[in-house]
Amino acid sequence: MIELKRLKISGLAVAKVHEGKVAWSKYYGYQNLEKQIPVTENTIFQIASLSKTVTAAAVMQLVGQHTISLDDDVNGYLPFSVRSALHPKRPITFRQLLRHRSSISDNMDYLLPFWAGEYKGPTIKLEAFLQNYLVVGGSAYQGSKNFIQQAPGDKFEYSNMGYALLGYLVERISKMPFDKYCQMYLFAPLEMHQTNWFLDDIDPGKLAIPYTFSDSLEAFQKQQQSTFPDYPAGQLRCNVADLAKFLACWINDGKFNGKAVIDSIAVQTLTPKDMSLGYHTWFLYLLNTETPMYSHNGHSPGVSTYMLYDPYSKNGLAILMNGDLSSYVDWRKLIGLLYTN
Repeated sequence: MIELKRLKISGLAVAKVHEGKVAWSKYYGYQNLEKQIPVTENTIFQIASLSKTVTAAAVMQLVGQHTISLDDDVNGYLPFSVRSALHPKRPITFRQLLRHRSSISDNMDYLLPFWAGEYKGPTIKLEAFLQNYLVVGGSAYQGSKNFIQQAPGDKFEYSNMGYALLGYLVERISKMPFDKYCQMYLFAPLEMHQTNWFLDDIDPGKLAIPYTFSDSLEAFQKQQQSTFPDYPAGQLRCNVADLAKFLACWINDGKFNGKAVIDSIAVQTLTPKDMSLGYHTWFLYLLNTETPMYSHNGHSPGVSTYMLYDPYSKNGLAILMNGDLSSYVDWRKLIGLLYTN
């Protein structure tokens, strides 16, 4: 693909969902430049913040089972109390977390060393990581940096830590590790056999190596395979075929091969066809002046991803790359090119 060369992207995998069914997938470039290994149907990419749509799906399974309500105070399900530093009397709810309106902020001073791979200490469990960050007296608690000034529900603030908390809530409520819950109740029924939260469970020979491009050196630079404690927010890895199955299931109101994996009312609650009703987790994308779509993207060093769909035509697209693409204009051009194929 000529666009890959222009955009300085090593490799790309794309899948199209047409009328609710996976129609095709295509592969371009290299998963490993040094060994000249091409991207294939077996290539596994980190999907970055697209992971949040999976975490949200796990939460909505619990909603569909009437185990929780979106407007429940999450403290009713936690072994510790989470409250805004400035608004301790205002509860934080599942809905606020899903809408990035929980008041929980990403303290970059604390989180960047994890995201950049600079942290070299022992593995931190999700519970301990969150408790240290969110609870007064925790080793990483900084009220003025870990929470925004506005009260829960009052302002949008994109929050990776909020989605890490959602993953932990699923873990607490289901009484099993979050990654195991996803394997049992999402990935297995959706036949997502090449999808995992942790590197230890993935064949390294299938992994797409993340690359950034240095304009000054005029060369691709290999990045590490990132891991971090807030993993439900962005650490999932899969091939594009698996991601397309997840997207098709969501487009079809939670059904896969005729079987309900996620309750249809839960899907419509999160992403209603009537977008004026309000939506959660996903964002809006205008393919043209007449076609509003649900979308989510993801980015980390050497990783760029996008997923979008039209709830009426049931057409959608999943794009995974092992390269950097941050220009909205370039993304629009690429999406337009692939969506119309």
